[in-house]
Amino acid sequence: MQELRPTRSRRYVAAVTVALAIALAASGCSSADVVVSPSAPGTAPGTTRSASTADTVGIGGGRSIYVECQGTGSPTVVLQSGFGNAGDIWTRSDTGEPAVFPTLAESNRVCLYDRPGSVITTTSATGTPTKMEGAVRGRSGSAAMPRDPAEVVTELHDVLAAADIPGPYVLVGHSLGGAFNVLYARTYPDEVSALVVVDSPLPPAREIAGTEAWERAALMSIDPGAVPGYELESYDNGVLFDEIEGAGPLPDVPVIVVRRSGPKMSDDPIPEGAPLAGAIEKAQWEGQAAWASGVPGAEVITVEGTTHYIQNQRPDAVVDAVRAVIARS
Repeated sequence: MQELRPTRSRRYVAAVTVALAIALAASGCSSADVVVSPSAPGTAPGTTRSASTADTVGIGGGRSIYVECQGTGSPTVVLQSGFGNAGDIWTRSDTGEPAVFPTLAESNRVCLYDRPGSVITTTSATGTPTKMEGAVRGRSGSAAMPRDPAEVVTELHDVLAAADIPGPYVLVGHSLGGAFNVLYARTYPDEVSALVVVDSPLPPAREIAGTEAWERAALMSIDPGAVPGYELESYDNGVLFDEIEGAGPLPDVPVIVVRRSGPKMSDDPIPEGAPLAGAIEKAQWEGQAAWASGVPGAEVITVEGTTHYIQNQRPDAVVDAVRAVIARS
């Protein structure tokens, strides 16, 4: 998650995990200073534009999920955000390069969605998505936390069906979203034509981190009192990794792992009182290459000059990776 700020003493270990322990610090996410409004800005549900749709779809049990699609062309690309981030994170570029979402929509149907418990961190008040001060709650309905990662995968499957978004899909996921997509591909292999995993926590990180660091980093959560009336995302990476390893085999599809330039997830110095942070960062970074080495034909692309939010810092690198796997599928 990107813009919510923790106190320095809590950034690396207290609120999070291999996927996020440092990602929160790197990008400034926190339980301490979250400001979430009762409703989110952005495209109103039901709005229809040329080749674009934005709506909430019912998935049963009185629950609804926000989905937005742009562009035309097959295969459909599905963007999955990292921990805490709603789908809007893919609409923003922190450089002069166009953002991932609209760029991919020039050639393909591209869809993003808000997981329950995620927050919006961009504003389009100036006409171009930019970082906002604070954050607002996501546009989907709530869900009880912590969640079983398998439920998230089933939910996405139901959302795509309810929104009549045909597969097979090119799944693109940042951080925790990439790990969810690996689980999705192993759960619904016939629905996936390619994978792009962007700086994600993957099962080998658990062993690389070591027992002490892992035990401190496995639970991903933000203080629920930070956002009254809104349950923020919470997961256990140990459960996620167990479910990935216990699911069926990964389908034989093109896979590219896009990772940051080095182990550090942030340009910020590691704060005092977080002695295991470096080990967690290193494990998450090395774990991506270790995982890819076990996937026939998988490619690892290291994007120089980036930290954790590669899709905002170098959207062109992510777009190139997506177009590369499409060309191979």
